[in-house]
Amino acid sequence: MFGQLSNQDNRKVAVAGVQYTLPMLIVSEMRVDTKGKIRLQLRREDIPLTNRLRLNLMGNTDREYMAGLRYVVTKYVSLSTHYDSDMKYGAGLTFVY
Repeated sequence: MFGQLSNQDNRKVAVAGVQYTLPMLIVSEMRVDTKGKIRLQLRREDIPLTNRLRLNLMGNTDREYMAGLRYVVTKYVSLSTHYDSDMKYGAGLTFVY
């Protein structure tokens, strides 16, 4: 996006940015690196779908995206699954402290 090239494999830059929480607890982020590349991102975590099921979503202008589900087993333990455009699929346990 914005006609910029991806630096996914060569990230030797400094980054500065700001985050702002929008209504509905959506976190917006804007950052710029020392090479002038701008990145915008929207993220929302812990979206309740049911009493025990939660959804996480993220997308940005580098065409990266993420979606994940968490099933709350106990107060401190959840089963989680995750898909990321770079890392692909994952699953495991989430411990809350």
